[in-house]
Amino acid sequence: MSLAARVKEVLLDQETPASVLLIVSADLLGPEMLQWDPMTIRLELKERLGQEPGLKTINRLMTAIELVTRDGFYRDLPDFIRMCNALFNGTVNLESWDPADAAEIAWGITEALLIWPPDPDDEEPFSKEIVAYIGEALRDEGILVPPDVLRLGIIDTSEWDRVQGEWSDDPSMFNAIHDKEREKTDEINLLIKQRLTRVLQLLDSLPLDNGDAKDAVKTMFSALRAKEGEGDKLKPI
Repeated sequence: MSLAARVKEVLLDQETPASVLLIVSADLLGPEMLQWDPMTIRLELKERLGQEPGLKTINRLMTAIELVTRDGFYRDLPDFIRMCNALFNGTVNLESWDPADAAEIAWGITEALLIWPPDPDDEEPFSKEIVAYIGEALRDEGILVPPDVLRLGIIDTSEWDRVQGEWSDDPSMFNAIHDKEREKTDEINLLIKQRLTRVLQLLDSLPLDNGDAKDAVKTMFSALRAKEGEGDKLKPI
C-alpha cells in the first residue's frame, strides 16, 4: 500500500481514534489547521482525499482540536460529557441529554491525556462538577472500585468501605460482591488497553512528513509505553 493510500485509509476509517486523526490531519494539512473552522477542514480533507470523511471522523477530529485549543474538557461539565461521547463513539448529540457512562468517560479521559494533558503541577485538573459527575456515573453502574484511569486520586471510597463493613462476617458473600465488582472494572480496563494498543499500532504505521506531527507521535509513544509499564491496579483502594 502506498503512503498516500495508507493516510487515506486511516482518515476514512470511522473507527480511527481522535488522537490518530489529529496527527494525520495536521501532517496532511499543516498545524494551521487548528485555527480553521470545521467546514474548511472538511472541504480541505475532501479535496486531498477525493471524498469527504464520515461524520464520526469529523466529530472525533474536531473534538481533538477542541482539546488542544480550549480547556472545556477539564473545566466545564457539559463540554466534558459531550467530548467523552465524541471521543468514544464519534457521535455528538446537541438535541437531547446524552450522559456519558463509565466506559465513555474512561476512554475520554485516556485520550484527552494523550492529546493535551493538563499541567502536571495542577493537583486538581478537573472541576469539582466533573469530579462529582464521574463519581455518580460509577455509582449508577454499581462500580465500587474505579477503573485505573477513573481513580484520579479523587473518587470517594466510602461505598466500598460500607460493603466491606456490612459483609465482614460473611466472607463468601463479600468475595461474590468483590468478584462481580472486579469483573466490571476489568471490562473497562481491558477496553482501554485494547484501544490504546490500536492507537499505538496506528501511530507506528503512519508515514508522516511534518516534523511537528512526528514529535507529537514521539510524545504519545512515550505516554502509551509508560501506561503499558504501569501494570494492573485493580485492588480495592
